[in-house]
Amino acid sequence: MQSFIDVVLEEESVTDKDNLIFILPSRRAGNTLRKKIAQRAHKTSFAPQIFSIEEFISHITGLKSASNVDLIFNLFESYTEVVEKEKLVTFQTFCGWAQSILSDFNEIDRFLLDQKKVFNHLKDIKELSDHWSSSTNEIVVNYIDFWNNLLDIYTVFCEKSLHTDAVHQGYIYRQAVEVIEHYISSSTQERHVFLGFNALNIAEQQIIQAILASGNSEIYWDTEKSFIKNPYHETNLFIKKYKRDWAYYSTNDFSWSFDNYSTSKNINTYACSQDVLQAKTLGTILEKTAQDALSKTAIILGDEALLLPVLNALPTHIHKVNITMGIPIGKTPTASFFEQLLSLKKNPQTNGFYYKDVLKVLRNPITQALLKETATTLQQEIISKNLIYVSTGVLLNTVNQEHLNIAKTLFLEWNDNPKLAVSNCLQIISDLRTIYDETQNSLQVEYLYGFYVAFNKLKTLMEVKEHISDISTFILFYRDIISSETIDLKGDPDQGLQIMGVLESRVLDYDHVILTSVNEGILPSGKSQNSYIPYDLKKLYDLPTYSEKDAVYAYHFYHLLHRASTVDLLYTTHSSGLGSSEQSRFIRQIEEEGIHNLTKYTVTPASHSTSKKSQVIAKTPEVVAKLSQFLKRGISPSALTTYLRNPVLFYERYILGIDSSDEVEETVAANTMGTIVHNTLEELYKPHIGIVLTEDILKDLIKGIEQEVRNQFKSEYGLTHIQEGKNKIIYAVICRYVHNYLKREISLLKKGDTVIIQAVEDDLRDISLTDTITLRGKVDLVEQRNGHLNIIDYKTGKVTQTDLNLKSYEDLLLPEGKFEKAFQVLMYAFMLNKKKPLQFPVNAGIISFKNLQSGFLPFKYNRNQEITTDTLLEFEAVLKTLVKEILDPSIPFTER
Repeated sequence: MQSFIDVVLEEESVTDKDNLIFILPSRRAGNTLRKKIAQRAHKTSFAPQIFSIEEFISHITGLKSASNVDLIFNLFESYTEVVEKEKLVTFQTFCGWAQSILSDFNEIDRFLLDQKKVFNHLKDIKELSDHWSSSTNEIVVNYIDFWNNLLDIYTVFCEKSLHTDAVHQGYIYRQAVEVIEHYISSSTQERHVFLGFNALNIAEQQIIQAILASGNSEIYWDTEKSFIKNPYHETNLFIKKYKRDWAYYSTNDFSWSFDNYSTSKNINTYACSQDVLQAKTLGTILEKTAQDALSKTAIILGDEALLLPVLNALPTHIHKVNITMGIPIGKTPTASFFEQLLSLKKNPQTNGFYYKDVLKVLRNPITQALLKETATTLQQEIISKNLIYVSTGVLLNTVNQEHLNIAKTLFLEWNDNPKLAVSNCLQIISDLRTIYDETQNSLQVEYLYGFYVAFNKLKTLMEVKEHISDISTFILFYRDIISSETIDLKGDPDQGLQIMGVLESRVLDYDHVILTSVNEGILPSGKSQNSYIPYDLKKLYDLPTYSEKDAVYAYHFYHLLHRASTVDLLYTTHSSGLGSSEQSRFIRQIEEEGIHNLTKYTVTPASHSTSKKSQVIAKTPEVVAKLSQFLKRGISPSALTTYLRNPVLFYERYILGIDSSDEVEETVAANTMGTIVHNTLEELYKPHIGIVLTEDILKDLIKGIEQEVRNQFKSEYGLTHIQEGKNKIIYAVICRYVHNYLKREISLLKKGDTVIIQAVEDDLRDISLTDTITLRGKVDLVEQRNGHLNIIDYKTGKVTQTDLNLKSYEDLLLPEGKFEKAFQVLMYAFMLNKKKPLQFPVNAGIISFKNLQSGFLPFKYNRNQEITTDTLLEFEAVLKTLVKEILDPSIPFTER
């Protein structure tokens, strides 16, 4: 099917005229037009002038539009000149208003409204709102005062902008209307051709109508007859209005409408459960697309954030890709690094940086490229010392001399100095450029260049403006700049696969269209707006509301379908926040029309079987060798009970030596809490080993609980944050645990118990099981109570008597460690007896601090709690069976 541009070029006979001026909606459409003119040329000639509408308006006036950042500065300076000094807000607060105010200025000027009337209306609305709220808040009062002065601010703002020869776009449009007659009189030889327009503001309408009225000019609409005739279809809402209201059409025919949409098309819809699944589905669609059809295929991104996922999902056979919109630098991996760095530096604490912010920076691949192995060393330093807040001194003292300078750039505080911040960021970019040049990482170099431009723009601004005076404002402008900066990738717009946003697709036609994010809230965008002008006021002044914006999106959507034969529409179904994603109303409209061959697909992530296959690790010679090294250190009760719970976990922890504690404990972990309780009781009891405990001794011990717990906190965790958040509660809980335990002991003494401490935290090593295998462990407490020996293991978790009741010794080997508590206390009794024969019978059991009211919980075999020589012989047999299984090369480590 012939494209719209080809139809226009045939009508205009471009090759025979050199005084043509083409005006199109976008620069991309202009580039395509230029290529097609060149293809049609049969002899050397001057190319016609081609403008986008914004370029043409600037051409008429000689004015150029300023950057958004420059306009914000000019607006703030205008505000400070008009508003009384004592009523001024800070620059950072003002920036929260500025973007919406600039947007409203542009809209008021593009629609040629009387600024005085509009600003007076706005002032009245804001004052009315204030009277209803009866607010005396200084910020609100100053806010209202701002609206009272808005006309004066606007006037000064325009004067300042003109002085710098860089004004807001709306001002250029208003000026173009004022000078259009002069422009026409000086351009009598030129033929102006407008093509592919839809929604025009008042200024554009007046300019185009004036040029059309002068003669020797034409406007070509790309409309569909069926939509023009349908009074309810929003697609050609604007063009129907122009056809009805423009004086030009009272004497000229409106002939530029086609009948392409009614041709039956193959339309496929894909409901994807996730955003990234759209990219994967798109890749699958392209795999089925023939190579010669790719140049007639366009990917239109409803949500441009999908660009990088889409690029990663492209099939390998696609070699030529043209990306019109470029890659937003804010979506690149480099952006995440600088965002993490800014978060680190934004709010430094008096005692250092928050450890999570530091670890994020250190774990970023860019930091690892800069610091190499030093990045890992710094992480280990933070984790091993459990540093919640990390000072610059600690970081720099850990860095080797080779990486000291870059570490200073990364971690020295900016002291709320934005100029230092920019200098640091540019230095980092310079260092990275050297690294990436050496590794020939050209894509990363392209990313870096984008950030080099952004930070240099900030540097230039700060050299001429004084408003960026703190890091918060610096970050605000940094984010604003990178949100608009893109990295342009080279490609041929006439060859290969085309990727673009919705606005770039204007005027262009493709045989195969793949459109992503066809969801409500995206296509169309819905009621979202960036304006202080309320809906009623917009209706009064005939400004576009969300209804008109929806009509714009409808036109763009249906235009993509006009000349296509195959269309793939992708949308997501996943819920987001309090709302949910649903397909666009445009898809429902296509269903209701019933014109096209519509096929629906539902795409979900590849399903996997819910039954997980157990991991099996064979005991290779290498594994057996590591197992032998482990045995030389001695086997502990905790190692054996870990094996009973899960052999693979035993393999990872004791054979591979994988340490699960690879993070900072911001809140005291359960194992650390248990260690503090054990060590506290050890230190309290240690001076009283071998003597009869009395009430007075225990009362004295109670007095020293808090100090000893603090000592153990300092040793195991650090005191820095003992009085903060959950740690304060955990500190109190540990003190209460120990206090309640000693109070219980006092009450037992009062009832007549006699207690002698035999040993605390008795470290047992080199206890022989066989000629080649030794055992090791640490017994928490051995006491003589009322003439009986008790072997006690403390547990800060909850343990009940049923955990220690055994009916068969073989039950000790039950999988998942069902009787691991009984196994542990029996092993302690076995090792103590090996070290020095015990006087039987003895008791072995647990004191659970979460079940302290149950007191001492003894091991029981068929309700008998006395441990004898026979008990330990039975246990020894079980123990050797378990160790034999661990050592057997033919029995793999199998996950339970």
